[in-house]
Amino acid sequence: MRRGPFTIIDSGRVSKVDATLSHDTVCLSFNALKTALGWEHKLEGLCKGDVCVPVSEEVDVISDDGVDLVAFAELITRPLAFDSEERVAYLGESVADQSAMLASLQAPDFTLPDLDGTLHSLSDYRGRKVLLVAYASWCGCREDLPVWQEMHEELKDYGFTVISVALDKAAEDVRPYIEKAKPQHPSLIDPEHRVAHLYGIINVSTVIWIDEEGRIVRPNAIEYGSDLFKEFHGQEAAPHLDALRTWVKEGKLPAEPDEVRAQQMLPTADEQLARAEFSLAWHLHEAGKTEAAERHFERAGEFSPFDWTIRRGSMPIRGIDPMGPEFFEIFEEWKAAGKPTYRTRALGNQRL
Repeated sequence: MRRGPFTIIDSGRVSKVDATLSHDTVCLSFNALKTALGWEHKLEGLCKGDVCVPVSEEVDVISDDGVDLVAFAELITRPLAFDSEERVAYLGESVADQSAMLASLQAPDFTLPDLDGTLHSLSDYRGRKVLLVAYASWCGCREDLPVWQEMHEELKDYGFTVISVALDKAAEDVRPYIEKAKPQHPSLIDPEHRVAHLYGIINVSTVIWIDEEGRIVRPNAIEYGSDLFKEFHGQEAAPHLDALRTWVKEGKLPAEPDEVRAQQMLPTADEQLARAEFSLAWHLHEAGKTEAAERHFERAGEFSPFDWTIRRGSMPIRGIDPMGPEFFEIFEEWKAAGKPTYRTRALGNQRL
């Protein structure tokens, strides 16, 4: 057992506390638990605000040394990515909380920079219809940026805005494509995949329609701005673009709220753990801990093998060619699994 400083990241909030570590667990004092995560030890159990979780004798969460962080995360059903060598852990969002947020149809807010470093928030565009587009420089969908700008220009006077978000490790990776498109709408960079985690995005190009009140009226779907790579993905761009125009100009909703919920792909426990592993890997990468980051990028891909934003999206970060043989291996795995998409996954959720 080793005692010393330990870093805990609670959905992005970083705290440093003292902890006792072994190879497979970390023990926090009650004071450290409160400092890092806001939970306290009371007679009722472990409590945060008005929420208390009883701790039975059969569950090895509390000992004379304090609280076992791994067992505690399991108790509150939140995914935990943990690296004992680097003395750091990332506590992600629970399946229940993530599913409830998505089912509320209230689009989660986010704040990200553009190429110049200017910050933009989704909430800045409340009162306008928003097409949220997630794409990346490691995908052919980068070539659709001029089309999204054309749609923005065509429909902006109807109270419409495109917000494009690049899931790229750095602004320089996507700069040539953004500068070529000359967007007059927010064109943002998301190296930490915040938007992917918030919205459950597993592929690019993913689009989401958000109305004037900040509600999701059309959930995650793979859509393209052009037919440039139609031979590869087999999907036409025109039907989506026409439906988008109809929604913006005529206010015709593509589905009622209950239908939208039925079309949503809700996360699994493994997928939420994969997102925690990816976030821990990114933290380690930024700290220059390349080997440790690689371990957790690999684990993230193992837990969510058909999340392209994790498996392919991590390749440029790891120095792997996202257009090379590793990509085609993933593509063949995906085809062999029946080409799972948001819609097929949503149908699967309904059958469970």
